[in-house]
Amino acid sequence: MKIITLNLRYDKPDQGNNDWKFRRYAIAKLIEKHNPDIIGTQEGTAHQLLDLHRLLPQYQSIGTDQIGNGTGEHCAIFYQTKTFQCIESKDFWLSNTPKLVGSISSEWGNSTPKSVSCGVFISRETQQQITVFNTHLDYYSQQSRKLSIPLIQKYLNQVNLEHSLLILTGDFNAEPHSEERQTLLKPLANGIQLLDSLSDIPLEFQQTFHNFTGEAIAAVDTIYYDYRMLLKSVNIDVNQINYIWPSDHFPVIAEFNPVVE
Repeated sequence: MKIITLNLRYDKPDQGNNDWKFRRYAIAKLIEKHNPDIIGTQEGTAHQLLDLHRLLPQYQSIGTDQIGNGTGEHCAIFYQTKTFQCIESKDFWLSNTPKLVGSISSEWGNSTPKSVSCGVFISRETQQQITVFNTHLDYYSQQSRKLSIPLIQKYLNQVNLEHSLLILTGDFNAEPHSEERQTLLKPLANGIQLLDSLSDIPLEFQQTFHNFTGEAIAAVDTIYYDYRMLLKSVNIDVNQINYIWPSDHFPVIAEFNPVVE
């Protein structure tokens, strides 16, 4: 099972080859190159996701936009329909009222809504169930990030992990040593623990945000995985596609054996 997390970079628009009209093809080529089963994406707006669906018809996606009116960014989860079936999906918002679409809590400090998309998937080959959470924490407010983590863990604790494995993908806008990232490594209420797929790599090689320069400066993206899974490989793809950066973030690609024998 192969999983990618990738901040798509919203369609600002950007200048030159960094503009979405060029990058969409590079992202599609990147995904075809790695052929992941599941992709946690961040920042994509409706027309960007539609472009990817047109270019990658083998994938379906779940997740609503963060504002709730169709104009906001998404934490969309793409999945390859020939390998996985989605049997349940939901979204919640990183606020005091997580079930309220587009909600913001002023004391959290973020000026735009932030959310988590979640899907329950079943492998068509093995019937193994996996629950995937995908998020994008606030860039500006550390308070928002700190308050977001316990809320995410509350929802993680609601998963019936006797029958499902657990994955958390995202752009956490925090370095691995930060309080919020370290909190994610603490055991959940049911004894299940998430591991950081990049933790055994030197910090300088965990960096993913490069601002379209190719020189990464921040280690903010990763894939957390259920400790019952075996991590076979993980890497960060730092390459251009036809001289175009697919995004201002490098993707993290991890491959797993679903269950440790």
